[in-house]
Amino acid sequence: MEKKNTLFKNAIYKSILSLVNIVVPIIIGPYIARLLDVKLYGIYNTALANFQMFLAFASFGVYNFGVREISKIRNDKEKVSKLFTNLFVISLISNILVLLIYICFILLTSSGTAMTIYFILIIQILANVVYVEFVNEALENYKFITIKSVIVKIIYFVSLLAFVKKPSDVNLYAIIVSLTVFLNNIISFLYAKKKIKFNFSKIEFKKYLKPLLAVLIITNVDLLYSQLDKVMLGRYVSEVSVTLYFIPYYIVSTLVSIPYAIINVSIPRLSYIIKNESKEIYEEKLNNSISSLLFLIVPICFGLVAVAREVIVLYGGDKYISATIPLVIICIVRLFVSMESVMNNLVLYPNDKENRILKVSFVCGLINLILNYLLVLFKILSPVTAMITTGIAEIVMFSWHYIYTRNKMKINIKIFTKQNITYLVLGVLFIPISFIIKCINLSFIIKLGLIVVICSLLYFIVLYIKKDNNLMFILSKFKRKVLGE
Repeated sequence: MEKKNTLFKNAIYKSILSLVNIVVPIIIGPYIARLLDVKLYGIYNTALANFQMFLAFASFGVYNFGVREISKIRNDKEKVSKLFTNLFVISLISNILVLLIYICFILLTSSGTAMTIYFILIIQILANVVYVEFVNEALENYKFITIKSVIVKIIYFVSLLAFVKKPSDVNLYAIIVSLTVFLNNIISFLYAKKKIKFNFSKIEFKKYLKPLLAVLIITNVDLLYSQLDKVMLGRYVSEVSVTLYFIPYYIVSTLVSIPYAIINVSIPRLSYIIKNESKEIYEEKLNNSISSLLFLIVPICFGLVAVAREVIVLYGGDKYISATIPLVIICIVRLFVSMESVMNNLVLYPNDKENRILKVSFVCGLINLILNYLLVLFKILSPVTAMITTGIAEIVMFSWHYIYTRNKMKINIKIFTKQNITYLVLGVLFIPISFIIKCINLSFIIKLGLIVVICSLLYFIVLYIKKDNNLMFILSKFKRKVLGE
């Protein structure tokens, strides 16, 4: 019971952090999208898409590898110190090498505003050198992570409102975003160094290079999907099309960050259980995590589908109204992406199946790449078609992982349970409800409010009547903590 309560507290801290990560973008995102010049914002998003490709290689898989491996040995301070030191040194070297390549890329391929933004983003590579949050994650210091991140977000929020005031302020925006990343990382580094000291007595590069390379590819599958889409849109369509892809993707990613807290806090715990406890306990925790994830993510995704046009108008105004269909598509795709993330992070990766993930990720990434180039060949590449090809690749990858997990690994993973299907059915009902309400002659805000309220009531009343265990667990915790029962 103590471990369950600890996991619940960790999820609460992570959810608070995710809530802040939702509230701030909900305010700042529309402010930036409406304020900045469409073309300049497109240049920024194109530069960011290319930069993130370099940043992924600079990170070299250290974060995810560190979370998994340190969580296994967290009770042995000497081993943790040695591993932390090795990972820090490897990260330092990889960031320096990538920085040199990145500078060459800037000088050879960019000019004007784009070049300026590329150089500003170098701050984030420097920040990446001290990105050791994996230590705090592995040691489950979620209280610190939450408090620190909330403070940094507040600083970020105030800075943007204070300094970014004109349509041409794209460079100021890039500077503030990058300095926020640096501030967040340096605070985490200083905190981690108080807990763990460097130990340079035994640096072992070769021992970690192969597993880190595997994790690099595993944790950056996104490079073969949404990042690839954005890069190709910027090259073959237009910079504005990158923004039309980015906005829906950003909205969905922001809102699902709370459900994803369940995956993130479960990684170190499940890695520990696999090593130290029974398979039955692991399967129980795994299936609880899946059910909890779907309990939250299904209403979010289908809720966004139901009010897609309204959300886009609220976020970016009428000038981005063509992002409505991409938002609908990415919401549906996100359900499969979420389950694929469960397979990678909570099943295959903790069970040391990196090679399996590499194989499937490469094949499905290749499928997406080929489909995208076919779209270019037939001149039909757009944010909508790019998202569809990514969705096809993600569905193939999830299905492949699921079949392998059930049949080869003999893990009793339960996704298509009666409980989870109930979530799905209720979510689908949001769509006809929203259609009916939109047919009524009411104001924009009243329609939107009615849709949200009625769909929410439907979802939670039905689950309450059915005594859904996820809802009951949350309500019981609420009563105990808030009402003192």
